[in-house]
Amino acid sequence: MPATPEEMERLVNAFEKAHPPVARAMADLLLRGNVILEEHRMLEGPVGDGFEAFVFSILAEHGIQKEAFAATLIALDHLRDTIEELDRLP
Repeated sequence: MPATPEEMERLVNAFEKAHPPVARAMADLLLRGNVILEEHRMLEGPVGDGFEAFVFSILAEHGIQKEAFAATLIALDHLRDTIEELDRLP
């Protein structure tokens, strides 16, 4: 049986409590933005570089270290994988 809404909420809440809002937002933006730029063949080159620079400048403005951001990216990827696996359960 797929996860209940309460179980999903617990997973998301744990992720939100563990990572600052700006780090979460920039992680989501980076992942989605990279997909979009890749679809348009713009990820490699000046547009992709500028996009990455923007993300890292916002993180720096908010005092989020690269290591903390990396942990947020990993946790977001893990959260998405977990939700996907739970959704596939019969």
